[in-house]
Amino acid sequence: MSRKIGVSRPRQKSSGEVREEGAAARRTGHVLLLDLPVQSACQPPSDVVEMDDSVRVLLEIPGVLTASVQVRVLGNRIEVTGEKPPDFPAGETSFLCLERVFGKFQRTFEVRGSVNLGEVSARMANGVLVITIPKIADRRGRERRIPVTAG
Repeated sequence: MSRKIGVSRPRQKSSGEVREEGAAARRTGHVLLLDLPVQSACQPPSDVVEMDDSVRVLLEIPGVLTASVQVRVLGNRIEVTGEKPPDFPAGETSFLCLERVFGKFQRTFEVRGSVNLGEVSARMANGVLVITIPKIADRRGRERRIPVTAG
């Protein structure tokens, strides 16, 4: 089962004003991002933010080295894989509590809509991976005149 991301919902602003999220989607065309289920040791939490000119996927992966993260575009899917190594000494360790998750992770997002998957970029800062997917102008519904020739 996949989760649909990008549904408009009210968001409370700090000034007390309520703004509708996803308003940019109505102005620039529809973008749909599906979070596809995968089998992995852990699934880092993610946020999806739609801007006027792009869609951004933010994955929280603290303790993961930039060199161990791979972001790939496969057709209309964006796949993020990596590994969070354990940070405790090797050998026999006695835990009183272990809530953090270590190991390989994978997240896959299917992207539909007016986006340019050829220009996807990714950067990591402060344990957050930010994937930016630029939007393109939606050309559906625009009038385009076709010249009619004789003969």
